[in-house]
Amino acid sequence: MWPVSRQAFPKHLLPITGHETLLQQTTRRISSERFAPAIVVSGEDQRVFIKQQLEAIDAPVEAILLEPTGRNTAAAAALAAAWVTRQGGDELLLLMPSDHVIGDQAAFLGAVEVGAAHAEEGAIVTFGARPTEASTQYGYIEADTSVISPDGAFPIARFVEKPDAATAAEYVASGRFSWNCGIFLAKASTILEEMQRFLPASLETISKAVAQAASDELFVRPAADAFNRAENVPIDIGIMEKTARGMVVPVDMQWSDVGSWDAVWKLGPSDADGNVIQGEVLALDTTDSYLRNDGEALIATVGLDRIAVIAVRDAVFIAPMDRVSEVKKIVEALAGRQPDRVTAPARSDGYGRAVKKDD
Repeated sequence: MWPVSRQAFPKHLLPITGHETLLQQTTRRISSERFAPAIVVSGEDQRVFIKQQLEAIDAPVEAILLEPTGRNTAAAAALAAAWVTRQGGDELLLLMPSDHVIGDQAAFLGAVEVGAAHAEEGAIVTFGARPTEASTQYGYIEADTSVISPDGAFPIARFVEKPDAATAAEYVASGRFSWNCGIFLAKASTILEEMQRFLPASLETISKAVAQAASDELFVRPAADAFNRAENVPIDIGIMEKTARGMVVPVDMQWSDVGSWDAVWKLGPSDADGNVIQGEVLALDTTDSYLRNDGEALIATVGLDRIAVIAVRDAVFIAPMDRVSEVKKIVEALAGRQPDRVTAPARSDGYGRAVKKDD
């Protein structure tokens, strides 16, 4: 999401869609009496921003678990599960990325209710977004529809990596496939049991890191020497593609991982010409474009069609809508030439302040 998002300030800490950050939106999704206070798994360098943002919306938080090194989602799930069980609990854990958008919260929460019954019985439930198009940007989950499901939860037949366009069209037409959202629901003990089965070395070292963790109010710091030895593997590959306990609940919930600027354009409210406009913009004879101005200078366009223009105080990104994902080439090119354009926070509104490590 460059130039708004930077390595030092990733997209979940920014208001990519709407006025609240993606982290705040995610937290509001589970801020009700049916959920216990949230557990956040993140890195040391984001701890102050996370605490500030959650306090700003009065979100109930039980702990912020600070990974000394990012070891991917299997380790993050195991870290949360190990911490919960060490506190003497074995609750259901709803594992959610903090940088996704869910438009239909009621549909999502209804699917969680369906999945909870299966998770209580020892399943690892995932939630598959019903595809709205034959996207090649997402992985897919195939439901085993040969099994009769009175409540809409199915055993998982298989996970499929990002397909080509023709294969994606076949998946959508079949009605058996959902987009893989990376959202999971399981008891803490179930996660640890499957970690023991498929990633035993990682579980051992993560459990040791939790046992030796240091706490500072909300912040919990697992022992770095132990945690850093955990395998760097996604939970999909490390556990879900191997376990016999996987189930999927397909759900229409207007989901997006907001992975590129065209996704933001599709999510936003458009004008009569199909443009999504944010900030100070003058658009003449411009159609089906995304025009975002987080800077100070006026953006004025004439004759654009399906173009993305994103301006912040120190950079402007312009690309055809079908090539916005190539922004990564710009980031790679800038990394060696102007690293500050890649790493420095792009905003100055309180969400993008530089924070020293010892703050």
